[in-house]
Amino acid sequence: MYWIRLALILLSGLLTGLSNVLAEDAGFLSVESWGKVGLESRIYPSDPLYPLQNNNENSVFFEPTLYIESQSGASFSLKSFVQFDPSDTHRSRIEIKEAYWHNFGYVGDTEWDLRIGINEVFWGTVETNNPVNIVNQTDLLRYPDGKQKLGQAMLQGTLTNSWGSIDVYLLPFHRPRIFPSQKGRLRTAFPVASDDNSIEYEHARGDRHIDFATRYNQSVDLLDFALSYFSGTSREPLLIPSGNQTLRQHYNQIRQIGLELQYTYDALLAKAEVINRTGVNTLGSKKSSYNASVLGAEYAFYGIFDSDTDATLIVEYNNDSREKHATSAFQNDYFLAMRFALNDVPDTNFTFSLSNDLDYDTQSLNFEFDRRLTDSITLELEAFKLLRVDERDVALWPIRDDNYLNFRLSYSY
Repeated sequence: MYWIRLALILLSGLLTGLSNVLAEDAGFLSVESWGKVGLESRIYPSDPLYPLQNNNENSVFFEPTLYIESQSGASFSLKSFVQFDPSDTHRSRIEIKEAYWHNFGYVGDTEWDLRIGINEVFWGTVETNNPVNIVNQTDLLRYPDGKQKLGQAMLQGTLTNSWGSIDVYLLPFHRPRIFPSQKGRLRTAFPVASDDNSIEYEHARGDRHIDFATRYNQSVDLLDFALSYFSGTSREPLLIPSGNQTLRQHYNQIRQIGLELQYTYDALLAKAEVINRTGVNTLGSKKSSYNASVLGAEYAFYGIFDSDTDATLIVEYNNDSREKHATSAFQNDYFLAMRFALNDVPDTNFTFSLSNDLDYDTQSLNFEFDRRLTDSITLELEAFKLLRVDERDVALWPIRDDNYLNFRLSYSY
């Protein structure tokens, strides 16, 4: 049912966007298209823990973008992500990241901005985990770090003036999270069912509930801050054991208040994200509230060793007031990273990072590298290694043998 509604939204958005843009200034259109196509291979050196899993996942992907703009500035944007992976059927998909009509104007000194369709928005300041970033559903299949998001149907209005900027969102049609299939790596011990019959909602309207969100952001001297509010269906499901050795998804109605801070002083960036979320921690329990926060800092060292290379030290601490009952892996963890930018013609960048859990004996290393091989071809590498995993760590114990090397080669046009 979701895909039928998505197709209708996309068709409606396409027709509405094109008709509005064409009506602005017929014959004075700017039409642009760009994107990338590539190959990706993820190799797991250790044998899998569960039946049917493989030691590698190979896929091809395509990310096209179409942009149409009238002379007056009204525009329509269409961006999709297509992937084929024979080792995990859930990773073979067509995703609509953007499909929206956009227009703007002024009322006195205040600028208004309107987007209607499917879009992706980002809230947050820190590197490791963005608890405030709740509008879009998480895409676990593209990258396992949880930072990638799926497109969300929305009506977004923005007002901007010297007093700051305020966004208001109406969000129909909830998107359930898609988990790896039984054959996929980096999954839970029992696979998570994704068919309509295995997904439950607290609200009687189910995935048709219209969610509401708003965010105000402003800059005062060296401080950037944002306050946000969300009311609606949670993007994070409660996973409930089923009788057929699978997990089903249950989505609660939640409210979240968020705060984002970033303070800039010379080469130092101090950052923070704090949320208070009210929801249902376990099925059938009464409403409860918890707090989660991320505190961090970045310091840049420019031109190290008299070279063109810049190095940035990143330190962050994650906390969840539910402690060991938290559903997030970031309940009491610190993160250290060093990011290097060579500032050379191929735009070479690489990052080393260490994550350590203060509640459990869990520690992991991560390495990321990207470099342009030509003006159009880019190579990206990632290596993830769990140095040790505490068996009480329910988030990471099921993937304790899923260390991996990821290679991605893409061509941009």
